[in-house]
Amino acid sequence: MDLSLNTGWKLLYRDLSVTEKQVNDVLAAEDYIDSGSLPCDVHIPLIKAGIIQDPVVADYSYDCEWMERKSWWFRRDFDLGAAELSARAARLEIESLDLFADVFINGSLIGSHASAHYPFTAEIKDRLRPGKNSLLVRLTAGPERIARGDYDYLADRICTESDGGRGDRGEKARAFLRKPQYVYGWDWGPRVATIGIMKNVRIAFPGDAVIRRVQPITVEAGRDAKMRFEVEFESLLPISTQEAEISLEVKQDGATVLTEKRQFLAVSGLNYADFDALIPNAKLWWPNGAGEQPLYTVEASVKTAGGEHKSGPLRFGIRRVELNLEKYGDNDRRFALRVNGVNIYCKGGDWIPADSIYARVGPEKYETLIREARDCNFNMLRIWGGGIYERDEFYDLCDQYGILLWHDFMFACSLYPDDQEWFRELARKEIDYQTRRLRRHPCMGLWCGNNENQSIFEEYLGGKSGTPVSGGLHIYNEIIPSIIRANCPEIPYWPSSPYGGALPNDNTVGDRHHWGDCTMSEKMENRISPEAYDAVTSRFITEYGYIGPCSEATISKYYGGKPIVRNDRIWNLHNNTFEKATVPEGIRKQYIDPEGLELSAYLQYARLVQGLMYGYSLEAIRFYPRNDGSLFWMYNDTWGEVGWTIIDYYLDRKPSFYYVKRAFAPVKFILRASEDGKTVRVMGVNDTPEDIRLELEYGRVSFEGKYETEKAPLTLGSFSKAIVRKFVMPSGDPGRGIVFARGGDAPLAMLRTGPFRNYHKAESSVSVLNIETVGRDYKVTLKSSGYSHAVSLGLPGDVRLDDEYFDMLPGEIRTITIRDALGRVEQSAIKAAYLVPGNP
Repeated sequence: MDLSLNTGWKLLYRDLSVTEKQVNDVLAAEDYIDSGSLPCDVHIPLIKAGIIQDPVVADYSYDCEWMERKSWWFRRDFDLGAAELSARAARLEIESLDLFADVFINGSLIGSHASAHYPFTAEIKDRLRPGKNSLLVRLTAGPERIARGDYDYLADRICTESDGGRGDRGEKARAFLRKPQYVYGWDWGPRVATIGIMKNVRIAFPGDAVIRRVQPITVEAGRDAKMRFEVEFESLLPISTQEAEISLEVKQDGATVLTEKRQFLAVSGLNYADFDALIPNAKLWWPNGAGEQPLYTVEASVKTAGGEHKSGPLRFGIRRVELNLEKYGDNDRRFALRVNGVNIYCKGGDWIPADSIYARVGPEKYETLIREARDCNFNMLRIWGGGIYERDEFYDLCDQYGILLWHDFMFACSLYPDDQEWFRELARKEIDYQTRRLRRHPCMGLWCGNNENQSIFEEYLGGKSGTPVSGGLHIYNEIIPSIIRANCPEIPYWPSSPYGGALPNDNTVGDRHHWGDCTMSEKMENRISPEAYDAVTSRFITEYGYIGPCSEATISKYYGGKPIVRNDRIWNLHNNTFEKATVPEGIRKQYIDPEGLELSAYLQYARLVQGLMYGYSLEAIRFYPRNDGSLFWMYNDTWGEVGWTIIDYYLDRKPSFYYVKRAFAPVKFILRASEDGKTVRVMGVNDTPEDIRLELEYGRVSFEGKYETEKAPLTLGSFSKAIVRKFVMPSGDPGRGIVFARGGDAPLAMLRTGPFRNYHKAESSVSVLNIETVGRDYKVTLKSSGYSHAVSLGLPGDVRLDDEYFDMLPGEIRTITIRDALGRVEQSAIKAAYLVPGNP
């Protein structure tokens, strides 16, 4: 039996000088505050009690820095009876402690812990008593234990925002702390030093035997799937054998598809049972867009003379995943993820913790963010190495929605002290635990050693061969590969991101972070010109991005009711470090001079520029024939800011969400001119498992509505991208018309010929022809008289539409669905907003 201790906690804070020596005084204290349920960061109850303001709002993060200089005491009292006390053991498990922790049972110290990334466990049977018991946990932030002399030898190789001119962000000691690295501030988030009990707490009272782990492994993913189920169970008779029966049951949609039983002579301690089985008519798990995501459950049990213990049902998917590094005919190597024997084009963004106070990210926020990724046509998220190993709900949702994970281990933008045994041991335990924990999830596509740390070796050490194996290389090159080989060899491993070639970030091998040529270029023109991405020749992009603001409604939320003033203290605090005047210059190049714009107009133009940059760049990256993946930085926010994301901290979609959704459409066309400008090339993309037959229309239309087009039947093969048509560049002033292609359900594809502000003046209007109620949705039919740009319905960002901020050609009629609109959106308020050439 298990006793959950997730509710009923109290919290106390004292000076750092209060330690285990004063534990009796702490237990006797009367000034505890209610801290509610777990997970719990110390900021959460203090906000609720009115002691601090929410640090993600306004500039209140500065007012919370004192919390790093306190000791924090979590207390949970619980009662025990004869049933619990008569069990063979009592095992306390605290899944995540952030950070330095001393744990007490009934006033006695039972152990200490120094990592947020794997559990604290202890046998506590001899410390328990009938009736009332007390669990007490002392926690501190971490840096207080790391002296400058400890990290000085790595200091210039530990990246912080202080190095970039933001002295309020950054902590050199972070490289010596096994906790989320981002909490001391990054270009996109404030310093909010997390401290707390971040996951579940329980006491297990096992009988004679207990199931420890069940691992389903797909050996062959075919019509009949070859499976192996590895069962780890423990016999708690310390010096005796015992007879045991291991049972296994596999279900799909509630129907049993496999049962197995085996008799064992169980020895003391850990035992292992492997079941090789064939599942007939297997339903394979596929990434989003490539097929369905059927999930099975497996449950194991161990029965002895003393009773039976069941693992509980665990979900899994039947799929094989491989990293395809095969050579092309010219010895160039591919970099692609292959699922069930099919090379999958990976589409998505980089994931960071969804709150500066990550303990308060609940199931609802996880659900919204993963569902929104699915609806944006993602099939991959990259879990960035400066964050956290997320809670179980996150991985379950990725399984459910078909989101593959490129999963960094939690090392980022630093060299790490793996020359010290204590650090290597912490890393080893973390990696062993997380690989065992997550290996059953079909969403796990690739493990990656770290974020950008090999690049730091190149930058600081010149990438010279013979560099001593320290600073983290021992972890990435030896510890991680050996543990993955032992725990989950079926999941590919890549040593870093970026990595590949003679030096990390090679443009021809492995994955690349595409920053210096575009958004982080010293030349402003490169930052704000989408055409710069046409030069990309990378195999797989795992980072690049463009900055844009949130809506005025979101900005009002993070201003905390204060007046919004561009470039005041709060604006600049919530402005990304790398913005560097890029946003107004992007507006100037693409639409209008930004000087004198009202806030609403400034925000709208800036948001459209971000959409343009993401939409065009993702298509440009994909247009390169040997590119197999494009992940942008970044998908979600940790607080509200002018930043990289397409969905903001408060879960409102930015306009860029829709640009990305169209760029990632499963069936689409991409247009690019030849180098001499005389020919238009049409790439056809089909990410689905079926051939698509359609009629392609291509050519030119003037802003006034004169069409000069041709039509041709076309078949797009399954899982393909290829040049499917070439045609002569239409004559006519590029500032007075649109070269385009369209067909089937693919989004309208247009050839970019320059900034919108350079178009000649034209007339157009978009009218609402009809609004139909279907269930709880509205279907809105629109018609454009001429060419209309960035057509939207002007609804709040939390209203979900199937498309928004799209272009319409002369005479075009489109029907847009507003999801769950009934009772939320007044039909009379639905009006089209749009831009017309020459009238920005």
